[in-house]
Amino acid sequence: MELNRSTQLRTRANENMVAVALANYAAPDANGHSAAFDPIAFNEKGSRDTLVVEAGENEGIYLAPFDMREIREYRERESWGNAFRKPHRYDLLIEKKVEEPFVRMNIKGEQYESSKR
Repeated sequence: MELNRSTQLRTRANENMVAVALANYAAPDANGHSAAFDPIAFNEKGSRDTLVVEAGENEGIYLAPFDMREIREYRERESWGNAFRKPHRYDLLIEKKVEEPFVRMNIKGEQYESSKR
């Protein structure tokens, strides 16, 4: 668990408006730092840190108390979530054609199958 992974986890909680937790192996197998985030990005005071708990590097038991009532209330009042989805604009996201600079070659110097579709 490092900064970019932690940021991704925080973002998924925010985007999907759900509480998320990730357990990582402790040192020496990995660097620990298991973490949990709630989705409540804003409250009456403004923007807030969504980190609920972050473990250290060592093995241990860490509890992540999520306030489900508060999360449900947040989901009811915020405009995030799927209220403003536009699925008709997602075609480019599911396009199978891969163009430069994203074409990838396998060890034989051939394009990966997903690049040929």
